[in-house]
Amino acid sequence: ILKMATEPLLPSSSDVPNSQQQQQQQHTSNVKSIVRLKGGDPFLFGRTRTEIEALRSNNIPYSYTPGISSCIAGPHLGGIPLTDPMLNCQSFGVWSGTDAFGKSWGLTKDEDEDEDDAKGGKKWRGLDVDVLVFLMIGRLDKLEALCQSIAMNGDGLDGDDVSQKWNKDTPCAVIQNAGGRKDEAGGHSTAPSPVQRVWRSTLGSLVREIKHEDETRTSVSPAVFVV
Repeated sequence: ILKMATEPLLPSSSDVPNSQQQQQQQHTSNVKSIVRLKGGDPFLFGRTRTEIEALRSNNIPYSYTPGISSCIAGPHLGGIPLTDPMLNCQSFGVWSGTDAFGKSWGLTKDEDEDEDDAKGGKKWRGLDVDVLVFLMIGRLDKLEALCQSIAMNGDGLDGDDVSQKWNKDTPCAVIQNAGGRKDEAGGHSTAPSPVQRVWRSTLGSLVREIKHEDETRTSVSPAVFVV
């Protein structure tokens, strides 16, 4: 599709979605078709709904094609199934590690938020789901804060069995550049395509082990985090 395009009609502009919608409206009067190309599924943690509303309000015909989200493809490409009947793992939940305002679990909070809410405690306690999947959580300080939040608040603080399923020894993994070229040697590659990496550890040790490879590393983006 990109090779067929003579010029970039709709450059990516996630910071100014209104501007992008205006570009869509302006270009529609000059061209026959516009392709809004997005990785993963366009609706999941995306701006598709607001873009469609803008098209509808201007009577612009459109169609969309669902995709496979990285919240599913990432773990599976990393060799981690999200459900497994032999392990009695029947459910998973998906969260954004960073919200639309740049806030992340356990790291930032509003002044009027309850301290327990800010750390995500009330979110993880009693959450009856077998697997947790997080997107947009590649920054290591955010990832570490999230790991601590889940481990601290999943230790059965309220005395119920459900909340005891997560603690500092709970297995977890980070899949970086899911679907990228496999680096069998485990070293650095000069190839232009990104290299898929998988770190497997526990909530209490994951970030420490990632930094042990490279103390200067501050991010593993783009990444999917699975607990």
